[in-house]
Formats: sequence, C-alpha cells, structure tokens
Amino acid sequence: MIKFFRRIRQNLLMQNKTGKPAYRTGRYFKYAIGEILLVIIGILIAVSINGWNEDRKLAIEEQSLLKDLKQEMDLNLKTLKIVIAQHEESLEAAEEMMILFKDRDAFNKMPTKTFSELTWKMEKNSTYDPQNGILNSLINSGRLSLFSNKELKYLLASFKELTVDAFEDTHAIQKQRPPLVHKFYLSGYEKKNGKIISYNFKQIYDNEEFRLYTWLYFIVTRKGGLTEERNLKLELEKIMNLINQEIKK
Repeated sequence: MIKFFRRIRQNLLMQNKTGKPAYRTGRYFKYAIGEILLVIIGILIAVSINGWNEDRKLAIEEQSLLKDLKQEMDLNLKTLKIVIAQHEESLEAAEEMMILFKDRDAFNKMPTKTFSELTWKMEKNSTYDPQNGILNSLINSGRLSLFSNKELKYLLASFKELTVDAFEDTHAIQKQRPPLVHKFYLSGYEKKNGKIISYNFKQIYDNEEFRLYTWLYFIVTRKGGLTEERNLKLELEKIMNLINQEIKK
C-alpha cells in the first residue's frame, strides 16, 4: 500500500521537473502535503484491516467456545431433567404414602413388597452435579467477555449460584435422610426376650417420626425444592436458546 502511494508521488515529481522554477517550490509543498495525507490514509487503511482481522479472529474464537459450551450445557440440561423426574416421582410416592396413613384397611391389604417399594421410591433424592469445566475455564480466564450477548454472559456468570440455590432443599434432605432412614428401618425388627425373632418392614407405618419425616421432607421440602429446580431448568433452557442464536449468526 505504501509503495503504491510512493509510486504516485514519484510520477508527480517527475512531471513537475519540466515545469518552471517559480511554480516548482509551491508545487513541491503541495506534493509534500499530499504525500503526508496519502501516508496517513495508508496507515488508517492498514489499521482498519488489522482491526478487521482481529475482530474476525475473536469472532471465530467466540463461535468455537459457544459450540464447546453448548455440548456442556446440553448435557447439564439432560441430567437436570432426569433429576427433576426422579424428585417428581418421589413427591408422588410421598403423597400416596400420606393417603395410606389415613387408610389402614388399604395398608393392611398392601403386600410388604409393595409398601417397601413405595417407601424406597419416596426416598429417591438424587443430587445434581453439573459439568462446569468449560464454563469455569471461561470465567477464570476472563474469556467470557468474548461473548457479545450480554444476557448470555449474565446467565452464565450466575449459573453456579443458581444451581446451589435450586438444590438447597435436596441437600437438606440428603443430610437428614441417612440417620432417620436407619432409625426407621431398625424399628421393623421384632424382638422377644431381647432377641430378634423376625423383621417386619411394615411396622414403620405406625412410627410417628416416620410420618412426620414423610410430610416434612418429602412433601413440604420436596415441593419447595422442585419449584427451584424447575426454575433452574427454565434458566438453563434460556441459556441453550441464547447459545443456539449466537451460533447461527
């Protein structure tokens, strides 16, 4: 580009040599100004080209990161849906158990296996551990700033916090569940003269703590947790939609 401008300047100077001396100085001054302007224009064009190349590189990098992030978030969404489905199944079993507490005849007719399966279904309490390797790398390296969509950047930056908040109730159940379940199951042992003679799982039906545990954790706490988990699912679906929109640009 600079060579091109110099060639123009040289041609103008060669043409000027045949002119009169009186005009030569003035024209040299004009040509000098023109040369400076040409150099400035050349520099501006070069800077613009470099800027365009840099923007192009950043855009390519952004698309690559978005595609990697899409895979990670897609896996997280699928896992979250599975967890929510299990917790919904747990709630349904707990509601069925609460109905059973009010109907002893139905309970007496229920086989031990059916009652135990209902109890185990109620106690399903899967935790959610999303894969955040790529997201953590983006945040820690500062490359999250490469994303041009502000809403997407905000949702990604707050995703971990949203996840923690959504599963506080699940972790509360997880903390209390092992000692309580162990205690309830032990109450099923039938003893005579201090010796265990048999085990009847259905004996926990009349355990007041078991009934309170069912209502407090698998009805009240579970409902609150599911509300938060479903909200997290909506946020994750919004993230996926925004990523797909940015990839298509």
